Parts: sequence; structure tokens; C-alpha cells
Amino acid sequence: MTLVWGLRKLPVLLGSLALVVALWALLDLIDERRRLAADLAQTQTRLRAATAELAQAAAAARIHRAHLDRAADEARRWSEIINDFKQMEGRDAPLSPLLGRTAEQLFQRSPG
Repeated sequence: MTLVWGLRKLPVLLGSLALVVALWALLDLIDERRRLAADLAQTQTRLRAATAELAQAAAAARIHRAHLDRAADEARRWSEIINDFKQMEGRDAPLSPLLGRTAEQLFQRSPG
């Protein structure tokens, strides 16, 4: 009798088992979606921070390039001034003592 009762209830038991398995799988999918959403939010936060750092680095690079360009321009101007002084020296008349000392000081202090 127990075997007959068990066989008679087998479709209901299998249906219940399938329902439990389906419910468990659905809950697992919901939990996985929640974890993935949390990972996505964390990754987006890190991406925003990295993008901000990249923008700061780009701004610093632009400033540094501008500084290097100004330094190169200044070095070129010094070179032109020194060349002008060297070409002018002894051309028409000797330099006055004051101008000679000034030129010597400039040549000693100039970069390059």
C-alpha cells in the first residue's frame, strides 16, 4: 500500500521538487545579479577616479610642456644676446669699463 501511495504521489513530489529547484535557481540568479550590480558600481567608481587622475596628469603634462617651451625660448634668447655681444665686441670701439664689466658678468652668469 505504501508503494502504491508513493507511486500515486510521485508526480506531485516531482513537481514539488522541480518547483523547489526552480525557486532555488531563481534566488541564486537574483543574488548573482545583486553581486554583479555591486561590482559594476565599484568598477564605475574606480573608473571615474582613474579618469580624474588621467585628466590631472594631462593637465600637468601640458603645464610642464609649456614650461619646457618657455625655458627653450629663454635659452635661445640668451644665446642670441651672447652672440650679439660677441659680434659687437671690438667692432667700432672698445667697450667702456662699466659695459665691459657688465658684459663679463653676463657671460659668467648666463645659462648655457
